[in-house]
Amino acid sequence: MNPPPTRDIHFLPAEIISDILDLTATASIPKFWSLAGRPTPEVQQELERIANAPLLLLSRVCSRWHDIALKTPLLWSNIEIHGVTEAALEKSIRLLADRLDRSGSAPLSISLQCKYDFQSPHPRILHLLAEHSPRWETLCIARCCLKGFDTSILRGKLPHLKKLVLDVETRFGSQPDTPINFFADAPRLERLRLAAPLVNSDSVRQILDQQQLKSFGCIAMFPQEFRDALSLLPHLPPGANVDMGLDLDHRILKLDHIPPFHLLPISAAISGLVCRTTQLCRADHASSALTQIFTSLTVSALQRMSLGCNGYPRIALDWPTTLQAQFLALCRRSALGRCLTTLRIVEVRIAEQDLLEILSVLTAVEHLEVGDGPPSVKHPPLITDSFVRAMAATAVGDRLGYIPRLSRFVCVTRFMFTQRLLVDFVTSRLTRLAALDSSTAFNVHIHAFPDSKCGLDAIVHARLSELAVTKRRLFYESLEANKYMLVC
Repeated sequence: MNPPPTRDIHFLPAEIISDILDLTATASIPKFWSLAGRPTPEVQQELERIANAPLLLLSRVCSRWHDIALKTPLLWSNIEIHGVTEAALEKSIRLLADRLDRSGSAPLSISLQCKYDFQSPHPRILHLLAEHSPRWETLCIARCCLKGFDTSILRGKLPHLKKLVLDVETRFGSQPDTPINFFADAPRLERLRLAAPLVNSDSVRQILDQQQLKSFGCIAMFPQEFRDALSLLPHLPPGANVDMGLDLDHRILKLDHIPPFHLLPISAAISGLVCRTTQLCRADHASSALTQIFTSLTVSALQRMSLGCNGYPRIALDWPTTLQAQFLALCRRSALGRCLTTLRIVEVRIAEQDLLEILSVLTAVEHLEVGDGPPSVKHPPLITDSFVRAMAATAVGDRLGYIPRLSRFVCVTRFMFTQRLLVDFVTSRLTRLAALDSSTAFNVHIHAFPDSKCGLDAIVHARLSELAVTKRRLFYESLEANKYMLVC
């Protein structure tokens, strides 16, 4: 007779232990080091990050766990360095060298970040990482410059690089010692995000000629940079995704009106477009920039659009009459009513009548995300009784209401509506999908606006939960006030 299976953690298969260690690798860094001289908390945290302290801590469970942790290369292949001080440089170099050695031949994901834009990662750190550049799969350099580093040593040595983010400072005397053109011949590069001054580099033109990019992103600060970045869109491969960041320079923010871009008409076969502003960007300037962008674009294959503001929920992107007019013109010009399936405008302060006018045109939308803006006397909430009623799938004349194929609805709400209408809305959408003979489930996600004093009514929550269980084609989620509820 065989003994009953043991549940002792020491008898877990090595693969499960590796998975546990992998999940732990991204956990918070414990206070782990005991160094003479007591480094500052920031230095201590950085040393722990480089050493991958959570893994080292778990490796102490037993000798078997220790052996698995040190001999699983993938556990050491994700390297983040957020600034290294001169005082901690030697120890950082030793820890990084050990980590690179433990990563074996595994593909590397590298993330470098400094505290200030004008700082550079230490050249010795960069050179040590560069020795392993044939293994780089992802490289992200943000909030820093590359002054003092010869990037030409990377040329022709990036055979496996798939994602590159270079949000580096190249203005105000922070130019690198050599032109940043090391990624021109990266044969597998698919995702590229650059600071705007780099978009006119030879490397970008060569990558575009190869038609291999699936995603392109840019952060622009000046009108000329907007123009240069947008001029690349027609050269992107069909189906590419574009992410435009609007981070206007402080000198422009002081002006009453943003200078015009003087954009020529641009036609692009992209499938995804994200436009977002930083939290420092004035709402009226951001709206003006988007108006000019929408005026010039024709995107007849666009499937996904996301508009937002990094300052949300404290601030939101304004949607004035001029922006509404140009967006509707873009919809008509690009025939977005037949191809746009995803619209995300959670962080946009838009009037209900404007949004419904847009949705009356975008009949192919299946995924919609909307949200209330910050509390304001001048700007009432978007998600009210009338909006929820309008979104219910009821026949309107010869049409089947707004966005008849809606299968996913996400909202951030201040709960300024009669909540029982939410049940009517969900029920009608389930009925509509059934009438379309669609096998698609309906997803509804209700998120409370941060600091909202209201929440989802318990009776409504119970009714939606019941629908999710009985209909079996409803996925319902509610997140409010640090209280998470999920019913499938």
